[in-house]
Amino acid sequence: MQIDRHTPTWKAVEQWVQERRAMRVQSLINGSPNDDKLRGEIRLIDDLLAHASEDPEPDIQPGPDY
Repeated sequence: MQIDRHTPTWKAVEQWVQERRAMRVQSLINGSPNDDKLRGEIRLIDDLLAHASEDPEPDIQPGPDY
């Protein structure tokens, strides 16, 4: 599955997860009884962002049909 990083939808999702990640990190820094849950959510966000930043496989272009 490829994620088109140039669409307005992805840009909105990316901004939302970056903000959510920052809030979760701040909660960890401040101390929280749900540290494991916060770490899991941060890890999931990091995985999603890493998956989206992977270079997609190049499309195979058909040769000219002369």
